Amino acid sequence: MRVAIVGAGAMGLGLASVLESLGHKAILHSPSGASLAFLKEGRPLNSVGAVSGTWRPEWADMKGAVTGADLVIFALPTNGMRRMIDRAAPHIESGQAVVISSHASFAALVLARRLAARGVEAPIAAWSTTLATGRRLAPDRVQVDDLRSRIDVAVLADPSGHVRELQRILFGDRFHPVEDLLALSFSNLNPPIHLANALGNLTRIEKGEAWDNYDGITPAVARLILGLDAERLALARSYGYGVKTVEEHYVHTFPIAAAPLAEMAATVHRMKEGPRGPTSLDTRYIAEDVPFGIWPLILTARAKSVPLPLHEGGLALMSAFTGRDFEAENDLLPEIGDLLDDTEALVAACKG
Repeated sequence: MRVAIVGAGAMGLGLASVLESLGHKAILHSPSGASLAFLKEGRPLNSVGAVSGTWRPEWADMKGAVTGADLVIFALPTNGMRRMIDRAAPHIESGQAVVISSHASFAALVLARRLAARGVEAPIAAWSTTLATGRRLAPDRVQVDDLRSRIDVAVLADPSGHVRELQRILFGDRFHPVEDLLALSFSNLNPPIHLANALGNLTRIEKGEAWDNYDGITPAVARLILGLDAERLALARSYGYGVKTVEEHYVHTFPIAAAPLAEMAATVHRMKEGPRGPTSLDTRYIAEDVPFGIWPLILTARAKSVPLPLHEGGLALMSAFTGRDFEAENDLLPEIGDLLDDTEALVAACKG
């Protein structure tokens, strides 16, 4: 199959390696083009780790990548999603399928509105996380650490199950359907976990010190994570959803037994010996997860008059620490402001 990948960082290159290794054709698009200079120069993509080999995916401008693709995957940070939706939406046609990996801040609703305005019927799958974990080692080299065995998925505009079947054919039986896009959004644990860990280790991050992510989840940080989690669970219940707790997330994600959160984090740290924690205040833990993960939860809570004091305080503190207006940095939510003011309309839109 022909798969367009919008994004050429570690996520995009890892996906391209997986697809090429399975005999499919990946067409990469980089927002600036700089990330794919090696392909333009005729050099191959090399991957190591869980997917190892030398591959020759194509590169193209947005129109060339999207046109004729069986599937279009947005594989880039959420703070770049709006710009790529602007560029890709005019070229997506009815019958094509779309995946957003990984989904945050109701990006799928923004894309769905753009396509509906053109009369385009294209199913959209929103993944809770990325298929592959890893990092870019060099411009033409990516390390694929692991392929996730379970990915939660919500879909929009897919009455025939087309995008569900397509992702299964391409990547296997690793996709777990959830009720809808709102359930998926309330289940995203990265923003609160990353917010707490970043707050608890802020000077380490700012000084660029070497520290391990899970080792940074001390008992104090774990208490903050649990406090944030209690707010998230209360918010989900106010909309009629039951979602997994952070402790259940750890047990489902790692081969460990249930225990107090700090103990489970210490076990994961000993087991994984990494990954390293961020070493810059520009880390995705702050620059992406706060405006595109924490702020949407706050807005959906305000619409239901559900108090989220720890989320509100965390956003305010991170804005003060960094000197940035994280509320204003979210460029997706203004597109669906009418839905955020009408909870019934938001629930209906998220059900597709």
